[in-house]
Amino acid sequence: MNIVKQSTGNVVLTDNSGNIVKVFVQVNALDVVSKDEVVVKFGFNQWHSLYASQIDNTQIEPAGAVPFNGNAYDLVSLLSSSFFFELSGGGSQDLEDVLALGNSAGTYNIDLNNNDLLNTDKIDFNTGTTDTAGEGQFVWNNSLGTLNLGLKGGNTILNVGQQVITRVVNKTTPLVPLTKAGYQVVIVSGATGQRLSVRLAKADNDTNSAGTLGVVCENIAVNQEGFIVSVGQLTNINTTGSLQGETWNDGDALYLSPTVFGGITNIKPTAPNHEVRIGYVEYAHINQGKIYVKIDNGYELNELHNVAINGLTLTNNDIIAYNSATQVWQNKKQPIEIQAACSDETTAITAGTNKVTFRLPCAFTLTGVRASLTTAQASGNIFTVDINLGGSSILSTKLTIDNTEKTSVTAATPAVISNTTMTDDGEITVDVDQIGNGTATGLKITLIGHR
Repeated sequence: MNIVKQSTGNVVLTDNSGNIVKVFVQVNALDVVSKDEVVVKFGFNQWHSLYASQIDNTQIEPAGAVPFNGNAYDLVSLLSSSFFFELSGGGSQDLEDVLALGNSAGTYNIDLNNNDLLNTDKIDFNTGTTDTAGEGQFVWNNSLGTLNLGLKGGNTILNVGQQVITRVVNKTTPLVPLTKAGYQVVIVSGATGQRLSVRLAKADNDTNSAGTLGVVCENIAVNQEGFIVSVGQLTNINTTGSLQGETWNDGDALYLSPTVFGGITNIKPTAPNHEVRIGYVEYAHINQGKIYVKIDNGYELNELHNVAINGLTLTNNDIIAYNSATQVWQNKKQPIEIQAACSDETTAITAGTNKVTFRLPCAFTLTGVRASLTTAQASGNIFTVDINLGGSSILSTKLTIDNTEKTSVTAATPAVISNTTMTDDGEITVDVDQIGNGTATGLKITLIGHR
């Protein structure tokens, strides 16, 4: 018996005398029943069994006959690829029906001719392949233990599940080409054509570093689209550090350069420069080097969710303090409280100048003054104290402590500060301008302010 594909495109079964035994019209499936039997399904619910052991030759006119010596699986492979269909628009829409359970395409490619592959439980990839994924292709990479997907342009391969790769527009300022060999670091600069646009990043300030997005992984011409990697392996580059004037080793941490736009360094930046972690050297090599990219921009203090910095009041030497009412840390002036004893605790205080002299430890702004006694005076003139900076009073209304009271906080006449600017190492002297019946002891004064 012979299977012949006629020049008209019809496929027929003939005997060895050339007589047509069966004409196969609109073949839609091949089923392997056994190692010898193949069932051809065609037309409307028609079928015919072919036995591999009975097939002597196959022929595609106008070529001559070719002897056939295989089994049912070989016959299905041959018929599906050359005689009935190549899954190219005609034939079955169910791959399992075409190849049959336990069968395969053998050495033949299957062309779906732009149609869909539907209802497939799984695709079993060849884990021993050495193929490389081209544009729009899936290939198993046994070295990485994942599938490779060839991305647009054919220059970038995505390691599925191991990389985050983004397509961006080169909007560097000034416009310069981005290259894989240079593996520049880029930052978001806006959006163009519904894609993020990027420029070169630099770790010298927040504007140049806060939006660091990734590392260039293919050549990107000016104003053109291309790929960058934000997470995952970047390969086949010079990772010896020679491009940066440094020496890199396997495992080195890499940072965004604070001196070179788009540059990378293995020297950790220090404040006020910004620490932006770019990744790690996986393999230091002059042309087969590998970097594991993992962008970590770090944070400004006021970017933390429980910190509220008021830029309108923020000044030099501010500190942050926790506000339990709002449950946030807030900036405030650094408080200064200086207290000095102007007498001992038991000796009655007399009127006079320079009861105590001391020097200020730093410059600060004075916001309040207080005086206190260990023993209150009983009667007489109101106890009055003056405070001087460099020999001049800092009060337009002096500190007073009312009779029978121990503190100026409760005085009928509050003190008024006339000079709020306290100078570093300034000399403070305290005078007792007036006393009452002479029973007061243990005078202290307190200066309150902020740096």
